[in-house]
Amino acid sequence: MKKASLVLNCVVNSFLSYATVMLNILLIVALRRTSSLPKTLKALILSVALADIGMGILVQPLHIARLLMDMKNTNNQETYKEIVNVIGRTLANVSFFGVTTISVDRFLAIHLHLKHQDLLTYQEIVTYKRVVATVILSWLLGASLALTEVLSSEHVSNLVGVSVVLVCLFTMGLIYFKISTVVRRHTVQVHAQPAQAVAPNEENRSNFERLRKTAVGTFYVYLLFLACHLPIAIVILTGRKRNKKRRHLMIYAHTLLYLSSSLVPLVYCWKFRHIRCAVKNILLNIFVRQNQIQEG
Repeated sequence: MKKASLVLNCVVNSFLSYATVMLNILLIVALRRTSSLPKTLKALILSVALADIGMGILVQPLHIARLLMDMKNTNNQETYKEIVNVIGRTLANVSFFGVTTISVDRFLAIHLHLKHQDLLTYQEIVTYKRVVATVILSWLLGASLALTEVLSSEHVSNLVGVSVVLVCLFTMGLIYFKISTVVRRHTVQVHAQPAQAVAPNEENRSNFERLRKTAVGTFYVYLLFLACHLPIAIVILTGRKRNKKRRHLMIYAHTLLYLSSSLVPLVYCWKFRHIRCAVKNILLNIFVRQNQIQEG
């Protein structure tokens, strides 16, 4: 493999590692200061953010060290490779499960709201304790699958890893298709109602619009995952033989996968107004304090 390609990936991953950690920490602080989002949704986003911070602090630096070993042609990398794979696949699985669960949560919020015309039923079904239990289960399942992948043969390992990616992406795609169908049907029904019938339901319409916007925001995260995670699945499925070209593609596919960890908080900031406002206030306070320190 060309040395320039390895150097490029080391530089890019070094920048992404720092950006991933800082942006996700900023997202977590903003979530704490955002009271308008449901506690359940905040817990799910927090789980994804923590997994992404793990990517930036642990996995990407280890991946960079592995690339440096490749440049120096260091032998006996198998143990090191297994450690990187266990940590990386665990965090990637958790992130995938978290984003998938968020899509399910948004579907339930919209579907149950339209079915019962209030948010009470959703709050009764999707409780904070159940969400926390789901988050813990996703971490345990993510670690178990990662260990299974590493301890199995390469063929089984690839099959498990690709299956997780494809099943989660397919599930999310199906859920968002259902959400779009429900939203379109509701829009048609609203336009078909006479004006005097629509007026008393103004509060319900406002709640529905807020739910729709959060679903759109999480849909953009799904598109991001689709763009960043699908290439590595394609490389694994289409290139069974070990050769320099496949190895070259795998390194770039991993870099693209790590890119999603730094872009997810930007998408949440872009599409969630209350998170965006909290981030602006945090950055403004930092800027003001720095000016005060410099002037003092």
